[in-house]
Amino acid sequence: MASDGPDPQALKSWQDAFQYPIPTVRRVEQELRRDIASNKEKLRALVGTRYRELVGTAETIVSMNGEMEHVDSTLADIGRRCNPRLMEKMHTHYNQIKEDAHDQDAAKRALGGQLALLHRCAVSISRLLRRRGSFLLVAKLMVVSRLLHKTLSQQTTVPPFVENLRNQLASLRRTLLRRLDKRLASAKSTADEIIEVLAAYCLTTSSSSDDAIRYFHQIRLDVIGSQLELVDLSGENVLNSLRLYVRTLQISKILLSRRLSDVLSKLKARPLLTDVEIRNLDDLDLGVLDRWVTPDVSNFTPWIKLSELSKSEAEKTIKQWSKPAFEKFVNGCRGSLANWIDLSKLLSLREKTLELWLGSRSSTPTHSSLQVIEGIRAAFNERLTQLLSEQAKSLDRYGQGVASAVSNWGDSAHPGSQSLWDEGLISLDYSNGSAVFKQAVTDRLLGRDDDIAVALEKYQTWLSSIQKSKESIDALRQLRWSDALDEGEDDDLDMDIPSILNDDDPRLLREALETAIRQAFDTLQDSFGETFKNLEKSGQSGETAFMLKAIRLVRRDLPTEFISNDYPLAQKIVPDLQEILSNDIITNAGVWRLPIVSNSKSREVPGRTLWEGDPEVPVQPSPSTFKFLRRLVRAMDQHGTGLWDVSTVEILKEIVQKELSSSVTSAVEGLKLSGSVEENTTKSAPEGTNGTPPAQNGDGGHIEQPKTDNETMDNTHDIHDRTMQLYFDVVYLGDALATQDSKRGQLKETLDTIRRSLESNAKATKTMEQGAHEYWKRTQLLFGLLTVGAAQ
Repeated sequence: MASDGPDPQALKSWQDAFQYPIPTVRRVEQELRRDIASNKEKLRALVGTRYRELVGTAETIVSMNGEMEHVDSTLADIGRRCNPRLMEKMHTHYNQIKEDAHDQDAAKRALGGQLALLHRCAVSISRLLRRRGSFLLVAKLMVVSRLLHKTLSQQTTVPPFVENLRNQLASLRRTLLRRLDKRLASAKSTADEIIEVLAAYCLTTSSSSDDAIRYFHQIRLDVIGSQLELVDLSGENVLNSLRLYVRTLQISKILLSRRLSDVLSKLKARPLLTDVEIRNLDDLDLGVLDRWVTPDVSNFTPWIKLSELSKSEAEKTIKQWSKPAFEKFVNGCRGSLANWIDLSKLLSLREKTLELWLGSRSSTPTHSSLQVIEGIRAAFNERLTQLLSEQAKSLDRYGQGVASAVSNWGDSAHPGSQSLWDEGLISLDYSNGSAVFKQAVTDRLLGRDDDIAVALEKYQTWLSSIQKSKESIDALRQLRWSDALDEGEDDDLDMDIPSILNDDDPRLLREALETAIRQAFDTLQDSFGETFKNLEKSGQSGETAFMLKAIRLVRRDLPTEFISNDYPLAQKIVPDLQEILSNDIITNAGVWRLPIVSNSKSREVPGRTLWEGDPEVPVQPSPSTFKFLRRLVRAMDQHGTGLWDVSTVEILKEIVQKELSSSVTSAVEGLKLSGSVEENTTKSAPEGTNGTPPAQNGDGGHIEQPKTDNETMDNTHDIHDRTMQLYFDVVYLGDALATQDSKRGQLKETLDTIRRSLESNAKATKTMEQGAHEYWKRTQLLFGLLTVGAAQ
C-alpha cells in the first residue's frame, strides 16, 4: 500500500515536497491550502472581535503623542519668552485686539474674510481638479464652500462677487461629479479608490451610504450597456463588460463589509475645518481667515446616514444587482455578436470570455454561477448557430450561378468537350508529381469544362468553408479548461463544466450545422427545379448537359459528414433532363436505315457474299447499322465523357430501343404486306378472266408477259435475305443497347416478330444470335460510351 505522504509541517523547503510522486505532491498542496484557509479564518475571527478596540486605542495613542508634543513645544516657548517687558507688550496687544472686536468695522472685516476664504476655496478646488488631486479633499472643500456661500447669501447686502463665485462653484461641482463618475466607471479602479470616490460623492450630494452604493451600481450598469453597444470586432468590449461585471461584484462585497462605513464614520467624527488635510492647504491661509468664520461653519460636522448590513443582507443586495446586470450583459452581448461573421474569431472570443469567468467565479459573489455560465454559453451558441446557418445558406449562390448560366447560355460561345487523347496534354507541365497533368486528365474525364469550372468554383468555396467550420467545431473538444478552473468550490455548480463545454456545445453546433446543410441542399434542389422549368423540352442539349454535370459533380463531392452519400439531389428532374438530352442525341445521330430498305439498283443485300454456314447466315452487321452506332457515339461524345453515367446511358438506350423497335416492326409489317401482294399477283397473272390465254397487243404484236416464277422466287429470296440481315442487326443492336435490366429490352419483342416472319429453322436463328454476340464482343470497344452500364 502506498504511503500517505509526508507531513506538510515537517517540510523544510519547497524542494523537499517534489521528491515524492506527483499525486503525493498534489495531496500535500491541498493540505497546505486547507491549513492556510483555516489559519486565515482564525486570524480574521481574532482580529474582527478586537478590531474596533485596537483602532480606538491606536487613535488615542496618536492623539496623545500629538498633544504631548504640543505641550512640550509650548512649555519650551514659554520658558524662552518669560520676561516682564514681553508679557506687558502681549497684554497691551491683547487689549487692542479685544477692543477691535467691538469696532464698528468688525462686520465688514468678517464679510471680507469669509469672502476671501470662499474665493480661496474655489481656487483650491480648481487647482486640485487640474492636478488630479484627492477627490475626498475636493469634496470637503466643496462642503465648506457651500456653507460659506450660504452664510454670505444671508447678509443684508450681498456683494456681486458672491454670485460669480456661486457660478464658479457650480461648474466645479459638475466637473467633480463627472470625475467621480469616470472613476467609478473604470474597471481599473481599486477598492480603496472606489471607497474614496463614494465618500466624496456622499459629501458632495449629501447622500447616504446606501444611496452611494446604488449610484455606484447604476454607473457600472450603464457602462456595461454602453460598452456592448460599441461595434468592436476585436471582442474587447465583451471582455471589458464582463470584467467590469466581475470587478463590480468583488468591490461590492468589500463595500458592504463595513469598510465604506468606517471611512464615512471618520468624516462624522470632527468638524471639517479641523481636518488635517484642509488645514495643511497653504492656499486657504486658515491661520488668518478662520477667525472670521461663523460658528455654524467652523463647527460644522458632516452627517451621513450609514446602514449596518448583516452578511445575509449584503449578499441579498449583491444578488439584487447581479441578476439584472448580467441579463443586460447577455442582451448586449447578443447585440454585439450580431456583427460578427468570422466563426473562428467568434470561437476564440468565446474561449476568452469563459476563461475570464471561470478564473474568477469562486471569488465573485453572484446570483448564480450556473446561470452565468449558461447565459454566456447561450449568447455565443445562439450567434454561432446563426453563423453556421448563414454559411450553409450561401450554397444558394451555386444554384443562382447555374440558373444564370442556363438563362444566358446563348449569349456566349461554349467550346466543345476535349478528348483525353488531345495533343495539348503532351505539352503540359509534368513537374511536382505531374499535378497539372493529373488535374487536366481528371477535369476532362469528369467533364469539368470552362462553364462547369466557373459555376463549380462557388460550390468548392462553400464546401471549403463548411470543412473549416467543422474543424473549428471539432477543435472545441480539445480545449483544456483545467487551468481556468480554480481550486475554490462553488455550491451552485453541480455539473461537470469541462464536459459541457467540450462535449455538449460541440455536439449542439454540429447538429445545427448538419440541419442547416440539409436545408441548404433542399433549397438548392428547389433552385434546380425552378431552373429546369425554364428549359424547353427540345433543342437545348447544351443547357441540359450543363445542368446534369452541375448536379452530378455536386453529388460526387457531398459533405458526407453531415449528409448521406446517397442524398437524392434533384432526383425529380434528373430523369427528365436525361430524357431531353437523349432525344436531342438521337435527333443529331440521324435515322437508322434498315437493311430491308434498299436504295441501290442491285437487289442483293450488302455483304451477302460474306455469309457463311449451311444454311448461309450473316456474319456481321450491315454498314448502315454500324454507321448509325458510330453517329450515336459521336453525338454522345460531343458533350463529354463525364456526362454519361449508368443512369443517363440506360435512359438513352431505352429511348433508342423504343425508336428502333417501332421502326423495325413497321418495316417488317410492310415487308410482309409487299410479299403477299406479289404472291397474289403471280398466281393470278397467267390466266384471263375466263381461263383463256392473255390477249395480244395489236395484230401479231408483243404480248405483255407477267413475272415468271423465277423472278418471283428471286424476289422472295431477296426479302428473306434482308429479313435475316435485319435479324442479325437487331441482335447486334440489342447487345449494343443492352441495359442492366436486359429482360426489359424492347428489342426482345421485335426479335420475336422477325423470327416468326423468317420461318427458318431454329439452328439458323441461333447461329445468327451467336454470331451477333461474338461480333459485338469484338467491336464493343469502338463504341465505348455505349458499354457504360451494359449487362455483363
